Amino acid sequence: MNGKDALPLGTKLVSGALTSLLLAAAPSPAIAADTPALGHFMVALSVKDLAAETDWYVKTLDFTVEKDVSVGGGRVFFRWLRLGNERLELVHSPTATDATPARAKPPAHAGLHGYSHFTLETTDIEATRAALAAKGVEPALDITEVKELGIKVLYLTDPEGNAVEIAQRISG
Repeated sequence: MNGKDALPLGTKLVSGALTSLLLAAAPSPAIAADTPALGHFMVALSVKDLAAETDWYVKTLDFTVEKDVSVGGGRVFFRWLRLGNERLELVHSPTATDATPARAKPPAHAGLHGYSHFTLETTDIEATRAALAAKGVEPALDITEVKELGIKVLYLTDPEGNAVEIAQRISG
C-alpha cells in the first residue's frame, strides 16, 4: 500500500452519494459518568481472499485502505479498511480453515452462534439501495422494515458470504 491510500485519523470521506449517506449516521448517546469511555474501534473479519474482499468493500461500499500489516513472518496479514469513523479489519492467515457449517444467507444467517453481521447506518435506505443498484449490487435481502426495532434494513453479502446490514432508523 502506498502512502496516498492511508487516511489520517479523523478523516471523513464525503466523495460519492453512497459514502455521504452512510456517514450521516447519528452519534451514539452519552455514557454514564462512572463508566470508562469506550467507543467502537473496528470489526475484524477473517477472510480467505484478502484481495477479493478488499476489492468488494472498496468498490461496493466506498471503504478505503488505511493500513496493511503482516506479522509472524507472513503467517497473518491485517488490512484496515475505513469508511469515515468505521473500520473493518480484514485478517488473512493462509493456514486458517473454513467455519463449519457454512453460514446461510440473510435472514437465516443468524441461525448460527457467533459473528452474524456488522451494520452500517444510513439516513436514506432507498437512496442507498439506488446507489448500490447503480453499481450493479443486488441485496441478499432487500429493504425490510423491522417495526419492533424501529429500523428498515437491507443486507448484502461479500464475496465470501459475510453479511453486511445497512440500517435506517425510522423511529426513536
